[in-house]
Amino acid sequence: MAGQQPTERLGCLGALIQPLFRFILRLFGIGTRTVRDTLKPLDQHYREFVDTWVSESLARWLNQTRPEIDISTATRVLLGEADSYPALARLIRDTLIDAKVTFSQREGKQFLEVEAYMAPRQTNGKLPQILRWSAEREIAWQEIPDDVREQLIRARQPVTLGYAIPQ
Repeated sequence: MAGQQPTERLGCLGALIQPLFRFILRLFGIGTRTVRDTLKPLDQHYREFVDTWVSESLARWLNQTRPEIDISTATRVLLGEADSYPALARLIRDTLIDAKVTFSQREGKQFLEVEAYMAPRQTNGKLPQILRWSAEREIAWQEIPDDVREQLIRARQPVTLGYAIPQ
């Protein structure tokens, strides 16, 4: 009797009531986690991987555009530590005009591309020269965040996301 499941102790009536009770609890957001909830930490890991690669690429280009921008510090600012380096965050905002991240599929492979537009400081009073930087790398299907993967499957064309410039 100690090894019996709770539904076995309640009989047929318990077997019918227990799923109904679980359903009611889930309607109110109470109960067991869904399978998708258990996958979120893995998806978060890959989002961080993509964010790190994009931020490192942008930091390298920022350094090539303006040598006074340190690559490792710029990477930390782009990964969300702008409050720790307000002067550098402002310099990055002044330099980085726009950036976008594109996920695509070609020839059975998945690719991640980052494209950025930057303007170096102009000291001669002319309009700033705008530089375009881009990089692409092949990535595994699992490295694509879930929501982007779903869009790739549905749309069957590249998915482009904007890049939030640190404020």
